[in-house]
Amino acid sequence: MLFLLSLFACKNDILLSSGELGNINYTIVTGYQIDGLSLNEAKLAVGYPQTIEASLTLRGWKVVGDEPFLVYHSSADESMNVDSESLLDGDIGVPGFSVQADTAGSFMVESYLQDELVDQIALNFVVPDAISVLSWIREPGAEEFIATEGETINVKVGSQAAFIPIPEYKGDRIVGSVEADISIEPPEAAVLGYNIDEVSESGVEASSNPASIYFVQPGAVQVCATDTINAVTTCQDFVVSE
Repeated sequence: MLFLLSLFACKNDILLSSGELGNINYTIVTGYQIDGLSLNEAKLAVGYPQTIEASLTLRGWKVVGDEPFLVYHSSADESMNVDSESLLDGDIGVPGFSVQADTAGSFMVESYLQDELVDQIALNFVVPDAISVLSWIREPGAEEFIATEGETINVKVGSQAAFIPIPEYKGDRIVGSVEADISIEPPEAAVLGYNIDEVSESGVEASSNPASIYFVQPGAVQVCATDTINAVTTCQDFVVSE
């Protein structure tokens, strides 16, 4: 069994840094905990677009005045793409932007009002060397999912599991909304769950996203997550009992 899993929000963490000129606060929200880091200290995953919000500091309002929506973001680094939001995106404050780096390194994002540099921030990108899998387990008959980690996780037949792929570098979590291929071995040990949105006389509306599985037979089961961009694989072992 192989299916694509996108990161979904869990215990969100907010990483914030003021720019080097002190005029703009840059913020990124992760779907998992990364404690004790500011954005300019954090490491971001290579290969995926990451969304960053921007807002003016008190000092920044004095610089920009009443036209924060005219601020735009760019970079002179060819290895990083910066896609700045615009007035068409409905923002009335400083627009946010997305960044994507194709290689590892430190790259500067610059924020301008017309041709005047308002602020800038250096972002650090690394290639993930592991993808950890945080498992959310709902036992048969239970109403809530419980976050579970460990080398081997014990579950019962009929348990439902949802997974969060978390990129890591040298043993630490890094920032990145990543996509991972999730494979099950043996394939017959689990089935893909579907989320029913609506049932009516005309049919059933359902979706497999966010992805989850049901364990359907006892024995040893291995769930592996592979970063679709950086080709890094990490596996989680389960023991399924009757």
